Amino acid sequence: MRTTRFTTLTAAALGVALLATGCGRSDDAASADGADAAPISGKATGEIEIWTADGHADNLKKLAEPFLADNPDASIKVTDVPWDQILTKVQTAAAAGTGPDIIMAGADQTSAVIGTGALDEVPDGVYDPDDFYPASIASVTGEDARYGIPWYVETRFLFYRKDIAADLGLKAPTTWEEMQAMSKAFQDRKGGTYGISLPRPVETPAQVVVPFVSQAGGAMADEDGWTIDTPEFIQALDYYAGFFQRKEAPIDGGDSDATFENGGTPMFISGPWMLDVYQDAIDGKTAPKDFTMDSVGYAVAPTGPGGNNDQYIGGGNLGVFADSDNKDSAWSFLSWLGKPEQQQKWYDLNGEFPANISAADYPAITDNPVTAVVKEQMQHTIETPRYPAWSQISDLIGTYSERVANGEMTSAAAAKEIQTQADSLGFGW
Repeated sequence: MRTTRFTTLTAAALGVALLATGCGRSDDAASADGADAAPISGKATGEIEIWTADGHADNLKKLAEPFLADNPDASIKVTDVPWDQILTKVQTAAAAGTGPDIIMAGADQTSAVIGTGALDEVPDGVYDPDDFYPASIASVTGEDARYGIPWYVETRFLFYRKDIAADLGLKAPTTWEEMQAMSKAFQDRKGGTYGISLPRPVETPAQVVVPFVSQAGGAMADEDGWTIDTPEFIQALDYYAGFFQRKEAPIDGGDSDATFENGGTPMFISGPWMLDVYQDAIDGKTAPKDFTMDSVGYAVAPTGPGGNNDQYIGGGNLGVFADSDNKDSAWSFLSWLGKPEQQQKWYDLNGEFPANISAADYPAITDNPVTAVVKEQMQHTIETPRYPAWSQISDLIGTYSERVANGEMTSAAAAKEIQTQADSLGFGW
């Protein structure tokens, strides 16, 4: 749900992107009735009240100006809600039957919002799901229907110290084996501390473990239930924990002095928002003197043994409140927001990557070296497991991955334990 904004400053500072290739795959989104072809017809009327996440309200009002000009009997009221309050506010609104007409939620929050019963099913003709990334469609899909529209998307990719890699004669890794070899080379070099930084067991390791599972050729669930006690999950957890067991990744908070900027942790997986973090550090003179934006290498994620390099898809989704008394106007507005023209204008206004696939064929995106990598990685994405019980499963992965990383149990034993508890939780619908 992290908001990713791309700036021309970042693009200019980084120069030419390094694009690694990967086989990738397309995930099959759950089917839903309708929402395939014909556009919503009729004029919007009345006030459309919208809850957005922090930092979206002002620019959404600007974006909506042409829509309101074409629908003079309609108006919008937009209120920003802190990210960490969205679920609480939605739960309260659903219980009371009073809320806005449109609700925004992060891609990783949407299944929980759907689970509250707060969202209306998408009617026929609002949008064609084939126009959007399959993983983004999966993120708005419930047990048997779609309950929203993807608004913007984001994903993660690999960052590495390009200057240090060049000194070692290394290029961006394209496979698991190459990433592991680069991690070891970074650690073993003169003055090296660690080779990579990964989310520690107390920092939601599922955000890298789940993509590793996909890269190994597996999945977290099928139509019958959770699929965790599998060779692919075990392989993914082994790969993750191995970096800690070999002491290539810091596992406790006492290693905070080792940073990407000073070369202590020269590789990690994250999103493009990190580029602005580094630019700010350089501008504010808090980064080491020899660290510049030319030090930052970035590429799509390495390919795993399953033949793909999938990464999580994130972003923001929009849905219509089930108890809204202005549903037709709300869906009309969301249909309009999903069109390529509006998606591109939103990128210009708020710097967030379009969820509509064709909207990314846009010079402001294709000519930007950062978004060129994002666009490539977006072809190889998976959704956060789209079940209300996922947050509990994620916590279990964190608990047991810590034990595996510390050598207290095997990945196989952890997979069995997590599977047993996941079976008792079910999907949470």
